[in-house]
Amino acid sequence: MGYKIALFVHVLSIASWFGGLAVMAVWLRKSTKLHDAGISMDQSLKNVHNLNVRMMVPVAILSFIAGLYMLIQFGDSKPLYLVIKERFGSLIVLAYVIGFPIYGGRLFKKLQGETDPAAKVARVKGYINLLNLTLLLLAFIILVVTFKFQ
Repeated sequence: MGYKIALFVHVLSIASWFGGLAVMAVWLRKSTKLHDAGISMDQSLKNVHNLNVRMMVPVAILSFIAGLYMLIQFGDSKPLYLVIKERFGSLIVLAYVIGFPIYGGRLFKKLQGETDPAAKVARVKGYINLLNLTLLLLAFIILVVTFKFQ
């Protein structure tokens, strides 16, 4: 019963994390377009950073803990797809949990002092690309687990 609860929590966490990252990327992309029209994107970036720190990072940690619990329950002889999920998934979660809050906070502070609108948009687009890269890595892990490569 504990394994099934952990599986539910894990899948729910991954789905929430993936969806939240997609929403943040779309939100910032829309904000950069509105910034070109004269509407400031500072508040959008602040809101996305707060969403990331307050919701996405805890959800990523929850998915990591639930996945780790399931791997412990699975035993020593793991198929290839679980080894890939364990190693790369853990690496993605740890890099995300450590890197994104630090990078987002520093980016937000740099943009507050930035006066050139083109430089602001370029920096935010870099953040969007990082969000998209994280989404791509998550999609790769989901693909590997879905096909259950042996």
